[in-house]
Formats: sequence, structure tokens, C-alpha cells
Amino acid sequence: LNTPLRKVRLDRAIMLVKRCGKHFTRITSGLEDNMEFKDIDLVDSDGHIIESIAELAEFGDASVKNVALDRKSIRATVWPSLDGVHVHNNTRLEANNKKNRQHASEARPGSAEDWQGLLNKSGMNHTVLYPSLGLSHGVIRDIEYVTSLSRAFNDYVAEKYAKVDSRLHPVALIPMQEPEAGAAELRRAVKELGLIGSMIPAAGLPMKSDLGHPLHWPIYKAAEELDCVLAFHGASNSGLGLDTFMVPGSSQTLHHPLALIIACTSMIYNGVFEQFPNLRVAFLEGGCAWLVLLLDRMERNQEAFGVFHDWPILRYLQEGRIMIGCEGNDPSLPYLVERVGAIPFAYSSDYPHEVDYPSAMHEVEETLQSNLLDDEAKRAILGDNARRFYKLPK
Repeated sequence: LNTPLRKVRLDRAIMLVKRCGKHFTRITSGLEDNMEFKDIDLVDSDGHIIESIAELAEFGDASVKNVALDRKSIRATVWPSLDGVHVHNNTRLEANNKKNRQHASEARPGSAEDWQGLLNKSGMNHTVLYPSLGLSHGVIRDIEYVTSLSRAFNDYVAEKYAKVDSRLHPVALIPMQEPEAGAAELRRAVKELGLIGSMIPAAGLPMKSDLGHPLHWPIYKAAEELDCVLAFHGASNSGLGLDTFMVPGSSQTLHHPLALIIACTSMIYNGVFEQFPNLRVAFLEGGCAWLVLLLDRMERNQEAFGVFHDWPILRYLQEGRIMIGCEGNDPSLPYLVERVGAIPFAYSSDYPHEVDYPSAMHEVEETLQSNLLDDEAKRAILGDNARRFYKLPK
């Protein structure tokens, strides 16, 4: 039917083809010229550990040990729940069971040994590892306890992951709830433990200040001085306007990209990248499509209002100061590469969360077979960008 809505969709499709130009013409080039695994330096910019609470307790002080090991405690773990959304109901459990997930090894999923198995089987050269249970670190309101837990976690991952294999690069957790304490723990984690930076929860922090607010600047100052990365990672859905979403999957559709676009906008408009010109910041777990909306809105507002929106986001992206995690086969990625270049984007496996080992490798294979990205972009997204951003060893 030749309806107005259909015409609008057709016009948008034509515009997208024109904007992506040369990339879309490669559709007919066939698969015989596609790259293979051996042609890339594969680096995972966002994998996950699965914390062993018993192992972590060995590195904790009395308060951490009490929560971790006291069988009479009403707490099941040293971290609180993320929110009321991240739970597994019967429907989801049944669906997961049908998937017959295949892990990378016979070791405990998300352990250092499991990750070694993945790297050895896949040919991946490095992975940067983020927490799982620790994603709710920002929800904690007790500053003394979250400071103790930060130290315990950082000692734990340094010993049980980083020292096990030089290809494993766990990030730190810091008490963002108290910026000076957060900066101090970041310095300890980088200087004494050799960690490459810290995760920052993109949502859920109890302070009533957005992440670009000067309240947090002591941490950004420390990161710049240490030449380490800070990674805003999707976590809780609290404070995003989704608290009333009850239907399973509805919040999940939005909460990670929504948290990232809010955090990135706050960092830009508060002038963080101007105040700290050497700061490197990642935005992870929400894909890359949210960047399209941010670019469109900022460009429109620059034209309409000018003085309030004259922030050089393209420069931040193209200088490699902002890294955005993606799966590599994201439908919006070729368009964004055409628009801003490939430098900001890096493959993120998310293993062993939403994907198992075959799924993670399938995403890489799909990226290699894509005719919408040239070989240079594929190399950048699947490894070179992450290696440069995190300053990983050769």
C-alpha cells in the first residue's frame, strides 16, 4: 500500500543507502574476499568474570568476610541486587535451558581458567574483564563498606585473574559514592596492583548528581594522571524512568543504551573532556545505536541554539578518547563508521553473560563476512581499537 507511513520508511531507507554509499555497494562483491580470523588481532573490549564469593572473601576485611561467609546471614552475596529487573523467572529459565549453552571450557564459567580456554580455542589475544555481581557496586550506600569491598575485589581480580594469565585484564571497582576515596582506590589499583582502569556504573549511584558533575571530577583527574581508562558500564536500571516497567524484557530493551547516552551527554555538556583533555572513557553494554540519536540531537541543537551545544563530540570520537562497545554485527555500525569513522568502536563479547562461546565467535565471524565494512574497519573494530584504547601490550 502506498501509505504516507510507507513512503516515510522508503525515504529513510533511501537516505540510509546514500549516506552509507560505498559500503552498501560491497553487498554484491561475494564472500570470497572476506577476511578470516587469522587476518585480525582479535581483542575483546568487554568480557565478564563470574565472581567466586568464597575466593573473594579471602581478600576481604572483617566486614566483607562477615557478609560473604556467615551462613546465618540473610544476604546471599557481598553485593546487593541490581534492581527488581535482573531476575530469572521460570519462563526465562526454560528458554535458557533450551539453548544448551556451550562454555569455552570445563572450568567454572567466567573463571580465569574458563577465559584461558576461550582465548586458546578462539585465537583471541586479549580480553578486558568486567564484573558480574559487582555491577551493583554503585547501589551500595554505606561508604565504609563499599570502600572495603572495592579493595577486596581489586586484590581478588589482580591475584585470581591478572596474575594467572597476562592476556586477562580485569578492571577495578572503586567507591564512586565518595569521590576522594574513589580516586585513592583507583591510584592503588593501577599503581600497586597493575589494573588498567576502573568500571563506573552508568546508572544506580545514590548521589543526586549526573556523572559529568564536578562532584566526580577528582576521579577523572586521577584517571587522567594515571593514564588509565574509565568505563561506564550498563548495570542497574534505577533512576532511568523505567521503575514502573513490569513486563519482562521491556526494561532490558532500553536500560543499558539509555544509561549510556545519559552518561555520555552529561560528560560532554559538563565539559569533562575539555577539563581533562587526556581522559579516555568507554561506554559499554548498550551497543552503539544510541550514538546515532545523540549525534542527531546535538547537530540539530547546534544549528538551532549554537552557543549551548558547541561541544566537539566528533573530535572526541575521532581522537580515540571515547570507545563504544559493540558486537561487530550491529545493524547501525556500518552507518556510524561511515559517519564518524571506525576509531570509536570495539568488539565486546559479553561472554559468559548473554552469549555462550559459539555465539561469541559467531558474532566475530559475521563481522568478518560483512560486506558493509571494509577490511581496515574490521581490523579496527575487532582488535586494533581496543588494544590502542586500553594500551594493551603487543
